Amino acid sequence: MINRVQNFIQSISRGSNRSQLDAPVAINQSNQTSTNDLLDPKVLSSIGGLDFVSRMMVDGTMSGIHRSTHKGGCSEFEDHRPYVNGDELRHIDWRLFARRDRYYIKQFRDETNLQGWIVVDTSGSMQFGMATVSKFDYARTAAACLARLLLKQRDSVGLSMQGKGRSIFLPAQPRSSHFQTLLQHLTQTQPEGANGVEASLDTLSHRMRRKGLVIIFSDCYGDIEPLVTRLKHLRTRGNDVIVFQIIAPEELTLDLPGGGEVIDLERTLPSMEVDFARIRNAYQASYQQHMNDLGEEIRKTGCDHIVITTDQPLADVLSKYLLRRQSMHGKGN
Repeated sequence: MINRVQNFIQSISRGSNRSQLDAPVAINQSNQTSTNDLLDPKVLSSIGGLDFVSRMMVDGTMSGIHRSTHKGGCSEFEDHRPYVNGDELRHIDWRLFARRDRYYIKQFRDETNLQGWIVVDTSGSMQFGMATVSKFDYARTAAACLARLLLKQRDSVGLSMQGKGRSIFLPAQPRSSHFQTLLQHLTQTQPEGANGVEASLDTLSHRMRRKGLVIIFSDCYGDIEPLVTRLKHLRTRGNDVIVFQIIAPEELTLDLPGGGEVIDLERTLPSMEVDFARIRNAYQASYQQHMNDLGEEIRKTGCDHIVITTDQPLADVLSKYLLRRQSMHGKGN
C-alpha cells in the first residue's frame, strides 16, 4: 500500500495526476460567480493608481501610458470607452456626453498598441480550495482586475482558455463591450478535465498576430517540459510573459489531520484512502522538488514567475508585483 501511495503522490510532480486531498472542510465551488464579483473593489483600489509596465518595446512604441498622448493629429479614431478617474478631461467626447449624459474617452489607433493576453488554466485541478477560495476563482479574479487595468491604460486585451468541451479565444481589443464579453467567459467557465494550460498557449501562439504581453494563470501541475517549451516559443517571438503560479496552502504541506480519500479532480485515476501523516514527508519532498525544478526552468526562459498561495490577499500580491515591475522596467530603465 505505501508504495502505491508514494507513486500516487509523486505522480503530482510528474504530471500524471492533479489531486484533491479530500477532507472535512468543503471545497469552495466556482459556480456562483457574477461579473461584478470578479472586479474586486479592494484589488481595483490597490492597483488603480499603478502602471502595468511592459518590459520591452512593442511594435516600435511603448505600451499604454508610456506612449505620447494623442493630441488630435492624424491618428485614426478607434472607439470610445467609459471615463475612469485619472483620465485627462481634454480627451472626453463632449458631443457624446450631450447625447448620453455619461462621460466617454476617445480612443485612437495609436493609443491601443500593446496587446495583452490573458491565459487561464481550466483543468480540473484548478477547482481545489479548502480553507480559501478555489485556485480558479483566485485566478479569474486576478485576470479580470489586470485586464481592466490594461484597458484603463488604453491597451488591448484578449483571452485564451481551452478546456474540456470548450474553446474560448477572444482577439485583443480595447473596447469596453469586449471587456464585458471577456468577463462573461471568465464567469461562465468551470474548471474540469485533464487538459492543462498548454492547449490555451498553443491556440494563442497560432492566432496572435504580433508580440505583446502574455499573462498566464495556472497551478503549473503536469510535466514541466511541455509548459517550458511553449514559454520559450513565446519569448523567442518577443513576447513579455508572466506566469502566475497559483496554489492552495494545503498543497504545499499536506498539513491535514488523520486520513482521507484522495480524489483525482481530472478523473483519470481511481480514488484511494490515504493516511496523511504517514506520507506527509515524502509528499513534501516530492512537491518541493517539483517547485524547484519548475522555477529554475521558467527562470531560464526569461519569463516572470510569481508563486501565489490562495491565502494571500490578492490586492497585496498584485500591487507589490506591479510596483516591482515599475521599478525594474519603468521609464528611464
